[in-house]
Amino acid sequence: MALQTMLEDLKRAAWARTSPVAGQPNAWEFRRDCLGNLVRYTDFGNRHSPFGWELDVITKLAAAGQGPDNVQALHWKATAASGRERELGLRLQTVAESERARR
Repeated sequence: MALQTMLEDLKRAAWARTSPVAGQPNAWEFRRDCLGNLVRYTDFGNRHSPFGWELDVITKLAAAGQGPDNVQALHWKATAASGRERELGLRLQTVAESERARR
């Protein structure tokens, strides 16, 4: 039970670092991660969702630890990206952005 509570605390701390989405009626449900990727709170850990996200350590130093102050929400494709892609800041396009780019 304590592990579940700790995970929920980490998720909420990471979610608090995301940005609201303009025009979204429920500001808690959909947010943008630090790279601007659209994520949904209920899709935590879901790699089958286009809005899935995972916890990511902000500072990789072992001394920083994995407490609430050192985690962020990041789209799962960004966490799965290679080191080089992550250095460049993997920004995924939304369907709407994709459509606009094609025009």
